[in-house]
Amino acid sequence: MIDYRVRSISLLNLVNDIHNEKLVPDAYFQRNLVWREVHNKDFIQTILLGFPFPQIFISKGKIDVETMSTVSCIVDGQQRTNAITQYIDGAFDVDGKRFQDLTEDQKSAFLKYEIAVIELDLDNNDPKVKDIFQRINRTSNSLSTIEKMASEYATSYFMLTAKLLADQIDLNCIDTDNFKEDPNIPPAFFIWARDQKITKFKQLITSKGIFTARELSKKAHLMHVLNIMSTLHNGFYNRNEKMIENLDSYSQEFEEKDDLIALMEVTAEFILSMKFHKKSYWYNKSNIFTLFVIFGNATRDGIDLDAISCKQKLEAFEIDLDESYKLAAKEAVNGRKERQHRHNRLLEILGLE
Repeated sequence: MIDYRVRSISLLNLVNDIHNEKLVPDAYFQRNLVWREVHNKDFIQTILLGFPFPQIFISKGKIDVETMSTVSCIVDGQQRTNAITQYIDGAFDVDGKRFQDLTEDQKSAFLKYEIAVIELDLDNNDPKVKDIFQRINRTSNSLSTIEKMASEYATSYFMLTAKLLADQIDLNCIDTDNFKEDPNIPPAFFIWARDQKITKFKQLITSKGIFTARELSKKAHLMHVLNIMSTLHNGFYNRNEKMIENLDSYSQEFEEKDDLIALMEVTAEFILSMKFHKKSYWYNKSNIFTLFVIFGNATRDGIDLDAISCKQKLEAFEIDLDESYKLAAKEAVNGRKERQHRHNRLLEILGLE
């Protein structure tokens, strides 16, 4: 049985605790921010009208006996607290008024608003905290498959390598107690990761329009990275099968991580060198997956690749796409059959079969 207490806290004290780093809103088990501005505005309007909203869950955290203080983490309520701090900082208006435009009485009422809180008597690194977070998010606006995986396999070396590639890990957290990353991640990983130079892959996967801003916020690109890694490591498979096996198999160490990261970086650099325009057909998810596996394997096999020639062949093929490829790049794109069909067809087009 977990001890907890129900209490209330003024909005002003909540915001001050966040600003003073006594309350961490975006701890390691949290998802990325996914609310759009319309959701933020609707929520702030609820407060301005004086209406109640569901309670926020907080893990109390461990007492530091030397400083006689605690650092708590928000377990459920990150989106709401972010909306509050953003509104106070003037990031958006509600009904044409930003926080700074409110009257003194309106500001006072807003800051005095009482927020219902359930305070869990748990350390922030207790596995129960992560479990509670996942259970709460099984219902409305529930976690996506990859968000659940990122939380469940947070300390797996295979997941950590993928997060590093997808720019989903803060490498400075080892020197702080802000709980932005899972405290159970081995310090050795952070030391190793800081020595990795990953620029081209991050540029390709996050800046070329392959994923929308919302997809990036929901970690969709992380799933893509895991599947590219697994295919280069294991060969073709159906949907996410091998990826899950790898997360389990390489939970303690992933010895091939250096070689795989180097391969991913070189392959990304080659694809970028072809200079496709941002809305290119080859920058959709299924095609970039196929190209990455083809060029990655070719690079590993020591095959010389010419960017200009490859681009010309791909663009010529795009002009007269056959129906079977078009279908394999559009429907059931993560099936083994479809992945292999795209792979074999492009090998033929590129003269690499």
